[in-house]
Amino acid sequence: MSGAASAAALTPLAIYRRDVAASLTRIWENVLDWEHLPWLHRGAFLGVRLLEAERDGWRAEVRLPPESAARTAEIAVRLDRPALRYHTTTLSGFGAGTDIVTELAPVDAATTTITVTFYVPGVDPTQRDAMASRYTRLYRRLWDEDEAMMVRRQTLLDAVGRHHGTVAVPRALPLGSEEDVRARLPFVVAYGDREVRLVELAGEIVAHTTVCPHRGGPLAATAVEAGRVTCPWHGYRFDIVTGTNADGRACRLDPAPKVAIDPNTREVILLAG
Repeated sequence: MSGAASAAALTPLAIYRRDVAASLTRIWENVLDWEHLPWLHRGAFLGVRLLEAERDGWRAEVRLPPESAARTAEIAVRLDRPALRYHTTTLSGFGAGTDIVTELAPVDAATTTITVTFYVPGVDPTQRDAMASRYTRLYRRLWDEDEAMMVRRQTLLDAVGRHHGTVAVPRALPLGSEEDVRARLPFVVAYGDREVRLVELAGEIVAHTTVCPHRGGPLAATAVEAGRVTCPWHGYRFDIVTGTNADGRACRLDPAPKVAIDPNTREVILLAG
């Protein structure tokens, strides 16, 4: 059954409406981004396996909490761009027959009103209010997380054009004595128009850039495990020394400055690579 047909056959369980600080471009990009579900929304999804993808939608199998008794569902997302609407339909598994319809209304270039209508089959009338509350709470959290990602991504994209070539990169940036620097690790410093984070790896002080090259995810607070950082948005992993993607993807961290320690003064210095 198509999303439109299933919605027409059901009474709405609830409606959730809010303004989101994102353009239509960022929202469409976000809706088509199936990879972020178990990473950005790790509280709502345990995993995702793509089954089909096209320009205006995708279909996937998702694993849902709790971990101790995970449930699976096959969902399909279908965009209706001319109508500024998309359907998220559960085709099989947990919640089969559910159709969630999201309508978009641009407010200005950077703000969009979203209206989410939940069509859920087989709801026990005695549980209707409680289920409606669960759906609206869930979508409030999902959109909080999505909005934060979209705002950061737009800020980074805007900064590329605004600052490109205008911020001087220092040839050498003193950071203080080795003893003081090690006591502060890990920490982030500005280096030209970029941020870099200094961490300790196998006894050495190493610097890496803090923006994931995939879609701009934040790497400034992620744990370093086996010399790698993992993007909290999509799970992309990068070697902090070489910058290469640990899973063979064709993206890598921007080059970071080298960390040098003056052999006489023991001052730590960032040097242009």
